[in-house]
Amino acid sequence: MPYEAKEMAILQEVDKCVRCNGCVIACKRTWHMKGDVTVSPELPHNKLAPNQRVVIKSQKRVDAGPYVRFSCWHCENPPCAGRCPFKAIQKNTVTGAVWIDPNLCNPDDSKCVEQCKIDCQRGGVPMIGSGSDLFVADKAWKCTLCTGYTGTAVSPYVGAGLNGDLPTKAPGTNGARISQLPHPVDTGAILELDHQPTCVYTCPAKAMVYDTRKNIVAYLSDTGQDWTSRFGDGSMFWASHKFLVAPPKADPFMEDHTSPMIGSLLSSPFAKAALAPTLVVGGLLALAARRAKIEEEAMSEGGVR
Repeated sequence: MPYEAKEMAILQEVDKCVRCNGCVIACKRTWHMKGDVTVSPELPHNKLAPNQRVVIKSQKRVDAGPYVRFSCWHCENPPCAGRCPFKAIQKNTVTGAVWIDPNLCNPDDSKCVEQCKIDCQRGGVPMIGSGSDLFVADKAWKCTLCTGYTGTAVSPYVGAGLNGDLPTKAPGTNGARISQLPHPVDTGAILELDHQPTCVYTCPAKAMVYDTRKNIVAYLSDTGQDWTSRFGDGSMFWASHKFLVAPPKADPFMEDHTSPMIGSLLSSPFAKAALAPTLVVGGLLALAARRAKIEEEAMSEGGVR
């Protein structure tokens, strides 16, 4: 029987991430992205940029975690792929990956109005610019689940990176690629595991898991794991045992999540000044309600004091 490809996904276990930025650097090296960061030289790994496909951000105002991965969600029905006038963004409905062919992408053309950036309101908005050493012209760049065109007509979606230079996962004792999850649903060889995404392979904290989407969904559905928060879509998932983590989405006019904004607002002097009277008034109302309740109970027991 011919081999049937598996739909793959990445799970970030947020509690394990220490924001070493190893995944960020490894991703850039694999995809030959430019080393300089012109968007924010002070915080070179805090913002998505044309030369950066994945970012690890803190969801607190202070840089103290939880650290959450911002990258493409690889949606089931990606709006970026449907609106690209050059058909440069493609959804592999078998493996789940959404990737951009830089040879087809041409954002300087008059037909392109950067719909990929406009339509995507998630954390992995394609960033347009001269981000790779392999292309002089501007292109759209984002996480591709380390799937890319290898130049072969036989398997254009297999392999990874522009040159297929990703590391290989160590095989199991029976010669098959072994699942990374504790109780896999699929058994036997999974050829998609031959080439792990660089971010997963290089993570020293083992905070990311690359496996079949079926296995990851089953893992997240296991009630014995006692997740505090879990979410995801397409081929990207997040989970935490400790924190109520907000889904990493991109705001319309700034590339950040609302959680740090809210945290900053509530910790500002203005917010504290406005919050104190609110708490005082709320406390007085609570005391008045409690006193009325006591008087009502006393009257119902047979007399007025």
